[in-house]
Amino acid sequence: MRRITDFNQLAYNTTGPEVKPNFLLLFSAIFLSACVTTPREPVSVRHFASTETAGDGARWHIFLFDPDEPRDLDARIALAKKEIAREPGCTWADRPRARIEAQTAAQGAQYEDRVLAAPLICEA
Repeated sequence: MRRITDFNQLAYNTTGPEVKPNFLLLFSAIFLSACVTTPREPVSVRHFASTETAGDGARWHIFLFDPDEPRDLDARIALAKKEIAREPGCTWADRPRARIEAQTAAQGAQYEDRVLAAPLICEA
C-alpha cells in the first residue's frame, strides 16, 4: 500500500494514467461543510421595572422579546433567567409559576407570547 504524503494525492486519484478528481472525497467535504451550523445571533432581551411590587422586596419587571418570534412561557422564563444571571445587581425572586403566568397575561393578550412579567430583586 502506498503512503500518502501530499494533499494532491488525497484530492486526486493519481494511480491511473490520467489524473481524475477523487469525487468521493470532494463530495464528503462538501457534505460535511453543509453540516456545520452557523451560530445564531443572541436573543435580544430587554426589561424594565414596573410600578407593581411582587412582595418581599421584589418588583415585577417586564421583559420584552423579539416580536417576530413568539415563545412559550417556559422559553421566556429561561431566557429571562439567563439574562438576569449576566446582570450584576439583580436576582430572580422565587415566585410560583402560576403567579408569573397571571401577571404576564395581565399585560394584554396580544403581547402574551412576546413579554414576560417576572419578579426581580434589584439593588438601587
